[in-house]
Amino acid sequence: MNKILLIVLQACLVIWLGVTFSDTARASSLEQVSSISFFDVLDLPARIDEPKLRRSDKGLVLDCAVANRSGEQLLGIRLILLVIDTSGKLRSRIAWNEPAEMTMYSIKTFAFHPDLATAPRSTDQLFLGVDEVIGRETIWRATGAEKALRAYARGQHDVVPVVRTFANKYDPRPGMRVIPMLLKKE
Repeated sequence: MNKILLIVLQACLVIWLGVTFSDTARASSLEQVSSISFFDVLDLPARIDEPKLRRSDKGLVLDCAVANRSGEQLLGIRLILLVIDTSGKLRSRIAWNEPAEMTMYSIKTFAFHPDLATAPRSTDQLFLGVDEVIGRETIWRATGAEKALRAYARGQHDVVPVVRTFANKYDPRPGMRVIPMLLKKE
């Protein structure tokens, strides 16, 4: 009789442990964190540190720190995220813009929101790159950023995009007032 009672108690314990750990695994899958490899282009003023993609109840969130390596205030950033499967094939790609106001030579944490059509699997590799940085006076664009990021994902670290700069004619300078022109009546 004691052996049967012991077996029943052990079975109950095993079932209870199984249920407890499966609930913990289910709860943690909502906040699953995936690390991301960042491809740094040294000629761009923005660098991403410790990027991690997590699932939240509102979708995917990219938590990271952005460093401004320039002497100019930054206003925004355009990012590229590649999702590569275990065989090395591209599963998903997204490019999106995010506001990222930063003072010169500073670092700040951000929570960006990529709109991926399909969530990455736990076996996927994630690669992040900066395509464009918008400063108060300058726009830096990495031509060939996606091509270089794809090469980086394949282990080819010698492909580097060319960075071109343009004057930012779209965002008003601080302290400037825009005065509407008066039209002459003829």
